[in-house]
Amino acid sequence: MDSMPSIIVTLNKAVIRQLQLPQGDLSIGRRPTHALVLEDAAVSADHASIFTVGQDSFLKDLDSTNGTYINKRRMRKHHLKPGDEITIGKYTLLYQDQDQDLVPATPQPATFGDAALFVLTGFNSGKRIELTSTVTHLGMAGQSAAFLSRTGDRYTLMVGTDGTHVSHNGKAVAAGGQLLASGDIIEVGDTRLQFYQP
Repeated sequence: MDSMPSIIVTLNKAVIRQLQLPQGDLSIGRRPTHALVLEDAAVSADHASIFTVGQDSFLKDLDSTNGTYINKRRMRKHHLKPGDEITIGKYTLLYQDQDQDLVPATPQPATFGDAALFVLTGFNSGKRIELTSTVTHLGMAGQSAAFLSRTGDRYTLMVGTDGTHVSHNGKAVAAGGQLLASGDIIEVGDTRLQFYQP
């Protein structure tokens, strides 16, 4: 079976998302309704789209203000080839025709001083969550499935009160919480996350 084309989204050389391209249209822009939302003032509300049919993907600029660049050249339309770098605002999208070539989910960003969580599976798969607050809640909005407590540069995973299954590296979390190390896997319900700390 043929593997599906995919893109890796990077910002300041740090991987923030990786996704398979669906058949049909993938919309890109600053508007939150897009399939790929890029939060940057240089990105238009409706910036570009990638249309995929079979193993072929075609990029189209949607008359954006600042343009879409393929390998540093501004283009309105382009038939994507493996290794093409799409630049939209501050973001770089690397196009690949095989999903098994995806880079590991734990990048080594030099530009972020804070720890982060990478969503490996679930609704927000591929998303990066910056851990800049003293307490970061995990789970559905309005519910407390689990939370991370920050003390200095140490992060502790605590189980919340809503009864959702929470585990740390495949094991139950101790009553007093679990101190996290970079690379640890956290499961909250059917969502898997990886903790990263530079």
